[in-house]
Amino acid sequence: MRKHLRNLAANWISHGATLVVLFFLSPFIVHTLGKVEYGLWSLLTVLTGYMGLLDLGIRASTGRFIMLYLGKDDQKAVDETIRTALGFYCGLGVVAIAAGVGLGWLFPLVFPSIPPEFHTIARLLLPLLAVNVLLSALQAVFDSILAAHERFDLARGVDLLLLALRTTATVTALTLGYRITALAMVSVISHALAVIGYYVLASHIYPALRLWPVVFSKVRLRELFGYGLAAFISGISVKLIGQTDLLIAGAAVSVAATAVYSVGAMVVFYADTFLGYIAATLFPALQRAVARDERGDTRWLFLRTNRLRLICGLLPFVGMVIFAEPFIRLWMLGPGFDDTSVRQAALVMQLLAGSKLLLLFKGESPSVLNALGRVRLTASLAAAEAATNIALSLVFVLRFQWGLAGIAAATLVARLLIGTFIVSWCACATIGISWRTYLLQVGGIGMVAGGTFATICFVIHLTLPDNSWTVFFLKIGLATAVYTLLAYVILLPPLDRQRLRGYLLRHRGFKASG
Repeated sequence: MRKHLRNLAANWISHGATLVVLFFLSPFIVHTLGKVEYGLWSLLTVLTGYMGLLDLGIRASTGRFIMLYLGKDDQKAVDETIRTALGFYCGLGVVAIAAGVGLGWLFPLVFPSIPPEFHTIARLLLPLLAVNVLLSALQAVFDSILAAHERFDLARGVDLLLLALRTTATVTALTLGYRITALAMVSVISHALAVIGYYVLASHIYPALRLWPVVFSKVRLRELFGYGLAAFISGISVKLIGQTDLLIAGAAVSVAATAVYSVGAMVVFYADTFLGYIAATLFPALQRAVARDERGDTRWLFLRTNRLRLICGLLPFVGMVIFAEPFIRLWMLGPGFDDTSVRQAALVMQLLAGSKLLLLFKGESPSVLNALGRVRLTASLAAAEAATNIALSLVFVLRFQWGLAGIAAATLVARLLIGTFIVSWCACATIGISWRTYLLQVGGIGMVAGGTFATICFVIHLTLPDNSWTVFFLKIGLATAVYTLLAYVILLPPLDRQRLRGYLLRHRGFKASG
């Protein structure tokens, strides 16, 4: 348990540092570039992210099988998995760069609102950013080795160092007037340094690591593609749900609207990634329990992870629903981001935060099903949710003219219809947990705590005016203090409350005697 807490703390510290940088750096980038150029940069990064899907899910399956075979202590299979994946990625890099060239020439046609002076730069930057696809794949292999050994602390140490370097380089480049070309260069160099850092750590933790010669084992390729193709469907579905919104905003509304939507969505998705580290931290233990057919441990980890995600998720997402507009007004209002943009971005944040609240009920159900090899089921459900999301986005924007709010509302509605209950029910049925038990321990208790907290936040919001950061942080501090008490009384399991009280009493007694 102590190891899990150490890893979770390392993941959260790293991501918390990223959020702090995001808070201070984002307004600087938006105001320096303006909505049009920042919107262009957002579209370029989204398209580069889509190029990552060219790996056909091999990245996800590589991590899964490295953890699985290390859990079984099968060193030969681990080595074959790593070198087979590396061989595949060598070809992937060439395909990704070629795709970047093609997308670069089509870019102005797909997004006609882009000013002509940006056409050439888009065509040059997309192939450059495509290099990140190869670098990210290589980094993921080494990261999987560290994750399998549960050394998230080492990986996050590299991330923190690179965050400092990347932030310094970004501020310097934009101050000197180099704009999005410099952002692209900084991104590629950062990814290259990350690969080097992760490789050094992985080879230290796992001395048997070999990179050359690459191999193409038929057995490993069958395994990687068998799991990977379903993971690919899940991956592309997640991309469609999370990032196609920006493409629809850019193509159906305007490139400037993409910047507004990005501002509204930015903090929501970073907060969701923050919660995702809970699953990432506990997944190696979950995969080992599944590999050893320890169903009791599997059920315990599943319920505990979901309760932890609920405790950590209600605070940010309910807070975003209530405090979205004052936050964005204080954060972004300025040159190039007017009052109308603030209101639109706030509404996007509220709708997307609402959709993330629904994800708290689903919890880590997909992780459990994937660990059990039920990846085709999770892929099918994710694909259905993504298709519904896109269809509703187009209807809400083109038919009802709801603009950016329609795009965000489509995510909320699709998640409610498909992505909330079905996956959870399947996970519970697979590992032998009563659906009624799950509804009470996760859904019911979450609704009570979330509804109570939302009411208190609304009262705080109406009571105190929003005219400065001081007042805003006072409101957030009050809301957090109230939530801490609510989480302790309602959400924290009785055994954990007893352990926490015991720890505090021991700590107080130690300080008193000292």
